Amino acid sequence: MTLISLLIALALERLVGYMSDFRRPALWLRYANGFDATLRRLGLGHAALRLLLVLLVPVLVVGWVSDVFDSVLLGLLWIVFSVAVLLVCLGPDDLEEDVNAYTEAVAMEDPLRQWRIAARFLGAAHVPEEPRKRARAVAESAFAESNNRIFAVVFWFAVLGPTGAVFYRLVRLLAHLPLEDEKASEVVETDEDEDVALDERPESSRLAAGLCALLEWAPARLAALGYAVTGSFDHAMDGLRSLFWGESQRMSENTRALLMRSGAGAARLDDMLEDEADAATLSAVFATVINHIHRNIIVWMAVLALFTLGGWLT
Repeated sequence: MTLISLLIALALERLVGYMSDFRRPALWLRYANGFDATLRRLGLGHAALRLLLVLLVPVLVVGWVSDVFDSVLLGLLWIVFSVAVLLVCLGPDDLEEDVNAYTEAVAMEDPLRQWRIAARFLGAAHVPEEPRKRARAVAESAFAESNNRIFAVVFWFAVLGPTGAVFYRLVRLLAHLPLEDEKASEVVETDEDEDVALDERPESSRLAAGLCALLEWAPARLAALGYAVTGSFDHAMDGLRSLFWGESQRMSENTRALLMRSGAGAARLDDMLEDEADAATLSAVFATVINHIHRNIIVWMAVLALFTLGGWLT
């Protein structure tokens, strides 16, 4: 049933589109901030314990509903519930939609729109001024974002079911849109790709960021391996070998760099962007990036299908 739920959810994600309108973090943050404030008023001062309780409540609720639905109508209600959970947890923004929007901005020669879209991938402080470098940075970041928006959700759903998908999405949300600090009256919002020093964030955000990095470690390396299988194997494996255990001090930075280098190697971005790139060339580059991401999804769905078939046969 796990495989069926994933296939239905991924198909609906592509067919329906514009799901990001239903994935705004306001409701999650309202719950998290309200519950966290209640725990502080009750005298619970330990940030790690408060974060654990904030995460535990929705996970337990989803787990309970999942167990109840698993035994109803031969599991059909569980599939419907799981698909709904996946549609909420994927994203929150549609990766292909963002990449296509950047391609359109290049074709329309609209540098301001290009900068705005690139800032979603890179953070406003890290958008290159030179168009070719900016396009390459966006293409590489799309490989990294595929893990945040798709692969990590799929991985934890496959491992833990709906509870795994909800747990990962809430952890990532709190890592980048942290809870209200004990001495602050407003939520401190940070861009997901903006390099904000961890010691400048609230303690709850630092803890969530560390947990998020742990949750993304395994699916990122599987995704990088998938890029090697679906693209130029030697070039992708070069990045995977050099960054598998990490060169940077922060696990999240290393994971992002690994995905960017492995994806770029698999797609041979160096060759495609060797010369000055015009709009047609950049369109082909971004189409190649999206195709590699889609093929990677297909590869791991096939692997999951083999494991599922093996379980049925045994």
